[in-house]
Amino acid sequence: MEKKNICFIAPGVLPIPTVKGGAVETLVEYLVVENEQKKLFDFAVYTAADKAAISKENEFENTKFIHFTVYPAWLNKLYSYAYRFLKQIFRIYIPYCLEYYKLLRLLKRDENKYDYVVYEAGETSQIPLLNKYIKKEKLLVHLHWQGYWNRADMKRIDKSFATLIPVSEFIGNGWKAECHDNKRNVRVLKNCANIERFMNACSKEENVELKRKLNIPQNDYVIIFTGRIVKEKGIKELLKAFELVKTKNVTLLVIGSANFGSKTNTPYEQEISKLIKESSKNIVFTGFVHQTQLYRYYSIADVAVMPSMFEDPAPLVSIETQATGTPLIATNVGGIKEYTNSSGVILINKTKHMVDDIAKSIDYVLNDEKMRILMGEANRQNAQKYTTEKYYADFAEIIKEQGKYGQ
Repeated sequence: MEKKNICFIAPGVLPIPTVKGGAVETLVEYLVVENEQKKLFDFAVYTAADKAAISKENEFENTKFIHFTVYPAWLNKLYSYAYRFLKQIFRIYIPYCLEYYKLLRLLKRDENKYDYVVYEAGETSQIPLLNKYIKKEKLLVHLHWQGYWNRADMKRIDKSFATLIPVSEFIGNGWKAECHDNKRNVRVLKNCANIERFMNACSKEENVELKRKLNIPQNDYVIIFTGRIVKEKGIKELLKAFELVKTKNVTLLVIGSANFGSKTNTPYEQEISKLIKESSKNIVFTGFVHQTQLYRYYSIADVAVMPSMFEDPAPLVSIETQATGTPLIATNVGGIKEYTNSSGVILINKTKHMVDDIAKSIDYVLNDEKMRILMGEANRQNAQKYTTEKYYADFAEIIKEQGKYGQ
């Protein structure tokens, strides 16, 4: 394949390299890292400016990082009111955040440099605006969520780009159903994780020390939750379920924040902190932990719970959990079923009995050591489908096919 120049438009808040975490940002970084070895592309990444991230950019010879300023949250909040008004009332397409004004100027300047531009996880209402600066046949939409499925705008949005790259069949099928276009070019790109990192095994001594540091009794079972502390991820439901768990000597380990590595103290985080403090059971809340260290926490976990309350498209946590060989209990929503193996996961339907079902499943798994071992082995095996190397190869295949699609 002839070497292509590929531009990524990253979300406008967290930086790449991923010094502050971020799921989408991490996936872009995986491509950047793999490209240092494979060298199939020249990458450009439009990303948020951050001093710590900029200091790491010289590690990548085949990627150019182009920065746009990150404005204060309060200023963007004021701007968002004007954006919503103009979009809903007048159907006027303007940047949905202040950061994108500079981005559009840069795209206008650089558009001819790129063979393809990949729009990563931004609001889909912005696609017609981007199409003013990027030719349709060059614009690829990497959709990490359900998208802006507003039927009044759907046809215009759908006609503004070449290929939809959803993270799951669930997302791709939802888009096609909303735009009523069975001919829409859709290529699913399954998410990935640094499998080798999460397969790292900690020594018995390291596990003892981590439990001591976290004030977890050495003989306790450990239930682990990792993810953003937001309503959609179901942490409140998990806390309720934990209160119903009958197994003795159990600790719930909660890892995460509302916005990855950015410092936050949202009302929901405050509510969760209050529930944890009021609980009669042992709950440890660490806050944000960077991905490079997460495997250490999984090493002391007996079961992971992922109680998503929305149609979760393809959470990276499901892959990371499987790579560590940890049994998984998850809600049966969105694209989660596509990423998991029935031998390693218990899927809970989102019903009025969900909290009770999670508690019963936790007890079931904790009280059967043989089953925990079998579930862990099944998960390790299934995780091999989602390596960063395969992710890069699948991305390269999608780019290769663009020439055929455009003919």
